[in-house]
Amino acid sequence: MPNGIDYLEYWGLEFAPFADDQRPETFVPTASSIQALGRLRYALGSGPGIAGLYGSAGIGKTRVVKALLGEFSAAKWLTCYFPSPLATAADLLAALHPSGRRSDAESGGAVAAITEFLENRAMLGLPALLAVDDVQATRNPDFLELLRTLGNVCGRNGPALRLLLSGQPEMENRLRAASRLDSRLAAKAVLEPMTGDETKLYILARLKAAASSQGIFTKHAAALIVGLSGGVPRKVNLLSELALVIAFGLERKKVDPEVVEMAAADLELLPGDVAAFYPWPVPERPAKAAAGDSGDAEGETEDILAELSMNDGR
Repeated sequence: MPNGIDYLEYWGLEFAPFADDQRPETFVPTASSIQALGRLRYALGSGPGIAGLYGSAGIGKTRVVKALLGEFSAAKWLTCYFPSPLATAADLLAALHPSGRRSDAESGGAVAAITEFLENRAMLGLPALLAVDDVQATRNPDFLELLRTLGNVCGRNGPALRLLLSGQPEMENRLRAASRLDSRLAAKAVLEPMTGDETKLYILARLKAAASSQGIFTKHAAALIVGLSGGVPRKVNLLSELALVIAFGLERKKVDPEVVEMAAADLELLPGDVAAFYPWPVPERPAKAAAGDSGDAEGETEDILAELSMNDGR
Protein backbone atom coordinates (compact mmCIF):
# COMPACT_ATOMS: atom_id res chain seq x y z
CA MET A 1 0.00 0.00 0.00
CA PRO A 2 1.34 3.45 -0.89
CA ASN A 3 2.90 5.14 2.13
CA GLY A 4 1.75 8.49 3.46
CA ILE A 5 -1.36 8.99 1.30
CA ASP A 6 -4.96 7.84 1.44
CA TYR A 7 -6.96 6.44 -1.43
CA LEU A 8 -8.56 9.79 -2.31
CA GLU A 9 -5.16 11.41 -2.80
CA TYR A 10 -3.98 8.35 -4.72
CA TRP A 11 -6.79 8.73 -7.25
CA GLY A 12 -6.76 12.56 -7.24
CA LEU A 13 -10.22 12.90 -5.69
CA GLU A 14 -11.48 15.72 -3.47
CA PHE A 15 -14.02 13.53 -1.66
CA ALA A 16 -15.35 9.97 -1.73
CA PRO A 17 -17.29 9.99 -5.02
CA PHE A 18 -19.63 7.13 -4.21
CA ALA A 19 -20.41 7.93 -0.58
CA ASP A 20 -24.05 8.33 0.36
CA ASP A 21 -23.64 11.90 1.61
CA GLN A 22 -26.44 13.49 -0.46
CA ARG A 23 -24.19 16.19 -1.97
CA PRO A 24 -26.27 18.04 -4.60
CA GLU A 25 -23.38 17.89 -7.09
CA THR A 26 -23.40 14.08 -7.00
CA PHE A 27 -27.03 13.79 -8.11
CA VAL A 28 -26.98 12.22 -11.57
CA PRO A 29 -30.30 12.48 -13.47
CA THR A 30 -31.47 9.48 -15.48
CA ALA A 31 -34.38 9.08 -17.87
CA SER A 32 -36.45 7.55 -15.06
CA SER A 33 -35.63 10.22 -12.46
CA ILE A 34 -36.25 13.05 -14.93
CA GLN A 35 -39.69 11.63 -15.73
CA ALA A 36 -40.43 11.18 -12.02
CA LEU A 37 -39.37 14.73 -11.21
CA GLY A 38 -41.62 16.07 -13.95
CA ARG A 39 -44.69 14.24 -12.66
CA LEU A 40 -44.06 15.13 -9.04
CA ARG A 41 -43.26 18.75 -9.84
CA TYR A 42 -46.62 19.18 -11.58
CA ALA A 43 -48.69 17.32 -8.96
CA LEU A 44 -47.17 19.23 -6.06
CA GLY A 45 -46.80 22.63 -7.67
CA SER A 46 -49.98 22.90 -9.74
CA GLY A 47 -52.08 19.83 -9.01
CA PRO A 48 -54.11 18.63 -6.02
CA GLY A 49 -51.01 18.45 -3.86
CA ILE A 50 -50.37 14.84 -2.78
CA ALA A 51 -47.95 12.65 -4.73
CA GLY A 52 -46.22 9.33 -4.30
CA LEU A 53 -42.75 8.19 -5.34
CA TYR A 54 -42.23 4.44 -5.56
CA GLY A 55 -39.11 2.36 -6.04
CA SER A 56 -37.18 -0.60 -4.72
CA ALA A 57 -34.57 -0.28 -1.98
CA GLY A 58 -31.47 1.61 -3.09
CA ILE A 59 -33.00 2.86 -6.34
CA GLY A 60 -32.41 6.55 -5.51
CA LYS A 61 -35.72 7.77 -4.13
CA THR A 62 -34.13 9.96 -1.46
CA ARG A 63 -31.94 11.70 -4.05
CA VAL A 64 -35.01 12.57 -6.12
CA VAL A 65 -36.90 13.75 -3.03
CA LYS A 66 -33.99 15.97 -1.94
CA ALA A 67 -33.61 17.39 -5.46
CA LEU A 68 -37.31 18.29 -5.54
CA LEU A 69 -37.22 19.84 -2.07
CA GLY A 70 -34.30 21.97 -3.22
CA GLU A 71 -36.30 23.28 -6.16
CA PHE A 72 -39.31 24.18 -4.01
CA SER A 73 -37.16 25.71 -1.29
CA ALA A 74 -35.48 27.94 -3.90
CA ALA A 75 -38.98 29.07 -4.92
CA LYS A 76 -39.58 30.27 -1.31
CA TRP A 77 -41.70 27.32 -0.23
CA LEU A 78 -41.54 26.09 3.35
CA THR A 79 -40.05 22.61 3.01
CA CYS A 80 -39.63 19.85 5.57
CA TYR A 81 -38.12 16.38 5.19
CA PHE A 82 -38.74 13.38 7.40
CA PRO A 83 -36.41 10.48 6.61
CA SER A 84 -38.68 8.00 8.34
CA PRO A 85 -42.38 7.73 9.21
CA LEU A 86 -41.41 6.21 12.56
CA ALA A 87 -41.40 9.72 14.00
CA THR A 88 -44.32 10.62 16.23
CA ALA A 89 -46.99 13.18 15.50
CA ALA A 90 -45.30 15.44 18.05
CA ASP A 91 -42.06 15.27 16.04
CA LEU A 92 -43.88 16.28 12.86
CA LEU A 93 -45.83 19.12 14.45
CA ALA A 94 -42.74 20.48 16.20
CA ALA A 95 -40.85 20.52 12.88
CA LEU A 96 -43.60 22.35 10.99
CA HIS A 97 -44.78 24.67 13.74
CA PRO A 98 -43.24 28.17 13.37
CA SER A 99 -41.98 28.17 16.96
CA GLY A 100 -40.52 24.70 16.57
CA ARG A 101 -41.27 24.00 20.22
CA ARG A 102 -41.80 20.33 20.94
CA SER A 103 -43.59 21.19 24.20
CA ASP A 104 -46.37 22.88 22.20
CA ALA A 105 -46.67 19.81 19.97
CA GLU A 106 -46.88 17.44 22.92
CA SER A 107 -49.44 19.59 24.67
CA GLY A 108 -51.95 18.83 21.92
CA GLY A 109 -52.52 22.45 20.99
CA ALA A 110 -50.19 22.56 18.01
CA VAL A 111 -52.61 21.06 15.49
CA ALA A 112 -54.80 24.16 15.51
CA ALA A 113 -51.75 26.43 15.58
CA ILE A 114 -50.08 24.79 12.62
CA THR A 115 -53.34 24.73 10.67
CA GLU A 116 -53.68 28.49 11.14
CA PHE A 117 -50.02 28.97 10.27
CA LEU A 118 -50.35 27.01 7.02
CA GLU A 119 -53.55 28.81 6.06
CA ASN A 120 -51.94 32.21 6.62
CA ARG A 121 -48.93 31.25 4.48
CA ALA A 122 -51.20 29.97 1.73
CA MET A 123 -53.15 33.26 1.71
CA LEU A 124 -49.85 35.03 1.05
CA GLY A 125 -49.03 32.63 -1.75
CA LEU A 126 -46.45 30.80 0.40
CA PRO A 127 -47.41 27.12 0.48
CA ALA A 128 -45.51 24.37 2.27
CA LEU A 129 -44.17 21.00 1.15
CA LEU A 130 -43.64 18.05 3.47
CA ALA A 131 -41.74 14.97 2.24
CA VAL A 132 -41.85 11.70 4.17
CA ASP A 133 -39.47 8.89 3.21
CA ASP A 134 -39.75 5.11 3.75
CA VAL A 135 -43.50 5.34 4.28
CA GLN A 136 -43.85 1.57 3.82
CA ALA A 137 -42.08 1.14 7.17
CA THR A 138 -44.68 2.92 9.26
CA ARG A 139 -46.60 0.97 11.86
CA ASN A 140 -48.36 4.03 13.23
CA PRO A 141 -51.74 4.67 11.55
CA ASP A 142 -52.14 7.84 13.61
CA PHE A 143 -49.15 9.38 11.83
CA LEU A 144 -50.65 8.74 8.40
CA GLU A 145 -54.02 9.98 9.62
CA LEU A 146 -52.33 13.21 10.70
CA LEU A 147 -50.85 13.57 7.21
CA ARG A 148 -54.31 13.11 5.72
CA THR A 149 -55.72 15.74 8.09
CA LEU A 150 -53.00 18.28 7.30
CA GLY A 151 -53.47 17.57 3.59
CA ASN A 152 -57.05 18.79 3.93
CA VAL A 153 -55.96 22.27 5.03
CA CYS A 154 -56.79 24.57 2.12
CA GLY A 155 -55.66 28.02 1.17
CA ARG A 156 -56.79 30.45 -1.49
CA ASN A 157 -55.05 28.57 -4.30
CA GLY A 158 -55.36 24.97 -3.20
CA PRO A 159 -53.86 22.83 -0.43
CA ALA A 160 -51.85 24.77 2.11
CA LEU A 161 -49.59 21.76 2.68
CA ARG A 162 -48.41 19.62 -0.21
CA LEU A 163 -47.36 16.06 0.62
CA LEU A 164 -44.71 13.95 -1.07
CA LEU A 165 -44.78 10.35 0.14
CA SER A 166 -41.88 8.12 -0.82
CA GLY A 167 -41.40 4.43 -0.29
CA GLN A 168 -41.01 0.92 -1.59
CA PRO A 169 -43.89 -0.68 -3.55
CA GLU A 170 -45.57 -1.98 -0.38
CA MET A 171 -46.21 1.67 0.56
CA GLU A 172 -49.43 1.32 -1.46
CA ASN A 173 -50.90 -1.02 1.12
CA ARG A 174 -49.97 1.29 3.99
CA LEU A 175 -51.64 4.25 2.34
CA ARG A 176 -54.73 2.23 1.49
CA ALA A 177 -55.09 1.20 5.12
CA ALA A 178 -54.79 4.80 6.30
CA SER A 179 -58.07 6.44 5.31
CA ARG A 180 -57.39 5.39 1.70
CA LEU A 181 -54.61 7.92 1.25
CA ASP A 182 -53.59 5.98 -1.87
CA SER A 183 -56.70 7.18 -3.71
CA ARG A 184 -55.73 10.80 -3.04
CA LEU A 185 -52.40 10.66 -4.84
CA ALA A 186 -52.52 13.12 -7.72
CA ALA A 187 -49.47 11.47 -9.28
CA LYS A 188 -47.54 8.27 -8.85
CA ALA A 189 -43.96 8.15 -10.09
CA VAL A 190 -41.89 4.98 -10.22
CA LEU A 191 -38.08 4.93 -10.32
CA GLU A 192 -36.56 2.22 -12.49
CA PRO A 193 -32.99 0.84 -12.48
CA MET A 194 -30.44 2.58 -14.69
CA THR A 195 -29.65 1.19 -18.11
CA GLY A 196 -26.15 -0.04 -18.89
CA ASP A 197 -25.13 3.22 -20.55
CA GLU A 198 -26.71 5.26 -17.74
CA THR A 199 -24.76 3.23 -15.18
CA LYS A 200 -21.46 3.94 -16.94
CA LEU A 201 -22.29 7.63 -17.21
CA TYR A 202 -23.31 7.60 -13.55
CA ILE A 203 -19.89 6.26 -12.52
CA LEU A 204 -18.14 8.85 -14.66
CA ALA A 205 -20.33 11.72 -13.40
CA ARG A 206 -19.70 10.81 -9.77
CA LEU A 207 -15.96 10.69 -10.40
CA LYS A 208 -16.10 14.04 -12.18
CA ALA A 209 -18.03 15.60 -9.28
CA ALA A 210 -15.14 14.57 -7.02
CA ALA A 211 -12.71 16.35 -9.36
CA SER A 212 -11.38 13.30 -11.18
CA SER A 213 -9.88 14.03 -14.59
CA GLN A 214 -9.73 10.35 -15.58
CA GLY A 215 -12.16 7.47 -15.88
CA ILE A 216 -10.22 5.32 -13.35
CA PHE A 217 -12.40 2.27 -14.09
CA THR A 218 -11.53 0.27 -17.20
CA LYS A 219 -14.39 -0.26 -19.61
CA HIS A 220 -14.51 -3.98 -18.76
CA ALA A 221 -14.63 -3.14 -15.05
CA ALA A 222 -17.50 -0.72 -15.66
CA ALA A 223 -19.34 -3.35 -17.71
CA LEU A 224 -18.94 -5.80 -14.83
CA ILE A 225 -20.40 -3.27 -12.39
CA VAL A 226 -23.36 -2.84 -14.74
CA GLY A 227 -24.09 -6.55 -14.61
CA LEU A 228 -23.51 -7.07 -10.89
CA SER A 229 -25.47 -4.00 -9.77
CA GLY A 230 -28.47 -4.41 -12.02
CA GLY A 231 -28.45 -0.64 -12.45
CA VAL A 232 -29.37 -0.02 -8.79
CA PRO A 233 -27.48 3.12 -7.66
CA ARG A 234 -26.83 1.90 -4.11
CA LYS A 235 -25.15 -1.27 -5.42
CA VAL A 236 -23.17 0.75 -7.96
CA ASN A 237 -21.97 3.02 -5.16
CA LEU A 238 -20.98 0.17 -2.85
CA LEU A 239 -19.14 -1.72 -5.59
CA SER A 240 -17.39 1.33 -6.98
CA GLU A 241 -16.29 2.75 -3.63
CA LEU A 242 -14.89 -0.55 -2.38
CA ALA A 243 -13.20 -1.19 -5.74
CA LEU A 244 -11.39 2.16 -5.47
CA VAL A 245 -10.11 1.23 -2.02
CA ILE A 246 -9.00 -2.26 -3.10
CA ALA A 247 -7.26 -0.99 -6.24
CA PHE A 248 -5.47 1.60 -4.11
CA GLY A 249 -4.29 -1.06 -1.71
CA LEU A 250 -3.01 -3.17 -4.61
CA GLU A 251 -1.36 -0.15 -6.23
CA ARG A 252 -3.27 -0.60 -9.46
CA LYS A 253 -3.23 2.16 -12.05
CA LYS A 254 -6.86 1.45 -12.92
CA VAL A 255 -9.81 -0.34 -11.39
CA ASP A 256 -9.93 -3.52 -13.46
CA PRO A 257 -12.43 -6.43 -13.54
CA GLU A 258 -10.44 -8.49 -11.02
CA VAL A 259 -10.70 -5.69 -8.48
CA VAL A 260 -14.45 -5.36 -9.10
CA GLU A 261 -14.82 -9.10 -8.50
CA MET A 262 -12.96 -8.76 -5.20
CA ALA A 263 -15.32 -5.97 -4.14
CA ALA A 264 -18.38 -7.93 -5.27
CA ALA A 265 -17.22 -11.00 -3.33
CA ASP A 266 -16.80 -8.94 -0.15
CA LEU A 267 -20.29 -7.48 -0.68
CA GLU A 268 -21.73 -10.92 -1.53
CA LEU A 269 -22.90 -9.70 -4.93
CA LEU A 270 -21.23 -12.39 -7.02
CA PRO A 271 -23.68 -14.83 -8.62
CA GLY A 272 -23.75 -18.53 -7.79
CA ASP A 273 -21.87 -20.21 -4.98
CA VAL A 274 -18.75 -18.06 -5.06
CA ALA A 275 -17.30 -17.74 -1.58
CA ALA A 276 -17.85 -14.40 0.12
CA PHE A 277 -14.16 -14.28 1.02
CA TYR A 278 -11.91 -13.41 -1.91
CA PRO A 279 -8.19 -13.39 -1.05
CA TRP A 280 -6.61 -10.18 -2.17
CA PRO A 281 -3.34 -10.75 -4.02
CA VAL A 282 -0.10 -9.07 -3.06
CA PRO A 283 0.62 -6.01 -5.24
CA GLU A 284 2.71 -7.02 -8.22
CA ARG A 285 5.42 -4.89 -9.75
CA PRO A 286 4.86 -4.71 -13.51
CA ALA A 287 7.51 -6.55 -15.52
CA LYS A 288 9.28 -4.74 -18.30
CA ALA A 289 7.59 -5.21 -21.66
CA ALA A 290 9.36 -7.51 -24.07
CA ALA A 291 10.59 -6.09 -27.35
CA GLY A 292 7.69 -5.73 -29.73
CA ASP A 293 5.13 -6.18 -26.95
CA SER A 294 2.30 -3.71 -27.54
CA GLY A 295 1.07 -3.86 -23.96
CA ASP A 296 -2.23 -5.05 -22.46
CA ALA A 297 -5.06 -6.46 -24.51
CA GLU A 298 -7.50 -3.96 -25.93
CA GLY A 299 -9.96 -2.75 -23.30
CA GLU A 300 -8.00 -4.00 -20.29
CA THR A 301 -6.49 -0.58 -19.53
CA GLU A 302 -8.72 1.68 -21.61
CA ASP A 303 -10.89 3.48 -19.11
CA ILE A 304 -14.57 4.27 -19.13
CA LEU A 305 -13.93 7.91 -20.08
CA ALA A 306 -12.22 6.85 -23.31
CA GLU A 307 -15.00 4.41 -24.13
CA LEU A 308 -17.79 6.95 -23.63
CA SER A 309 -15.86 9.60 -25.55
CA MET A 310 -15.59 7.24 -28.52
CA ASN A 311 -19.29 6.44 -28.33
CA ASP A 312 -20.14 10.15 -28.38
CA GLY A 313 -18.04 10.63 -31.48
CA ARG A 314 -19.83 8.00 -33.50
